[in-house]
Amino acid sequence: MGLLELIHFGRGGTVQRLVRSSCAALAALALWATATPALAAEAPARILVPFPPGGAADLMARILAEKLKDDLGRQVLVENKPGAGTRLAAETLKQAAPDGATVLMTSVEPLLIAPMVYRSLRFNPSTDFKPISEVASFEFALVVGPKSAYTTLAQYLQAVRADRSLALIGITSPGTTAHFFAYDFSATTQIDAQLVPFQGGPALITNVVGGQVPAVIDATTVFAEQHRGNKLRILAVSSAKRLPDLPQVPTFAESGFPSLVGGGTYMLLAPKGTPDAQIQKWNQALRKALALPEVRAKLEKVGYEVSPGSSPEQAAARMRAITERLAPIVKASGFKGD
Repeated sequence: MGLLELIHFGRGGTVQRLVRSSCAALAALALWATATPALAAEAPARILVPFPPGGAADLMARILAEKLKDDLGRQVLVENKPGAGTRLAAETLKQAAPDGATVLMTSVEPLLIAPMVYRSLRFNPSTDFKPISEVASFEFALVVGPKSAYTTLAQYLQAVRADRSLALIGITSPGTTAHFFAYDFSATTQIDAQLVPFQGGPALITNVVGGQVPAVIDATTVFAEQHRGNKLRILAVSSAKRLPDLPQVPTFAESGFPSLVGGGTYMLLAPKGTPDAQIQKWNQALRKALALPEVRAKLEKVGYEVSPGSSPEQAAARMRAITERLAPIVKASGFKGD
């Protein structure tokens, strides 16, 4: 008896129901097999951020993630990986699969400085990552508390030179770009300040507002909102010209220190081995997001200078130029990490 005969013989009976169930199961299995690649393609991507939630960098990543999802065709999640002066996030990126699902949004200067100051390093910024694009830049600011007697950089420097107990400047983690800018500021102004590390921007703000430290230096993005709210006072910024969002704050250059110009550059990086097609997809989606007026307005409000984006090749060249600029400053500081 053949299969057709068996099915016919079992019309309305147990055998026919069994065949129908088996066919349904096979159809479902075929549908699952067909759908699986699509589901995998739609799995969320993630942007690693080497700073805690709630800060300016975290805000920038979340603003961009919301816009990137449409052009990437997938959800984009932000995953905070703070610690070790951005090195923890960089190690996480190195370990990620090079499939375009994981990228790192970071200020690249700490990554480029790391090989200069740390003997034991688990990544090489020149070979382990592929640049996607520049995202934004920021400057540094010298900040005092709202009750401070100093309203200008000149007043601050005069007081510090007269009273060595005031020669304390708070910074975030040693080995970061802000650390070396603070060192350069101390050397250039000849105040020989002692640099006091704190755990992140919020701790800097708490201690300078509370008067535990006379002044602090970090990115303008850490202080811009508080400055506008008169909760602290920015004495000078490291931009080449006054910032549009802080027009009343002078630059170090116009205050008599033309060499104190510089800041940090945020880029989007992928693990080495990521296909060029994925790099280009992220690049195009990012450039489109950065061109949106509402995105630019939100990022500029917290102190970022928004980039129009760049090609991967331009980003790589920028990283090489940053390395060349920072190398002599880092060497002169004599700093060596653990």
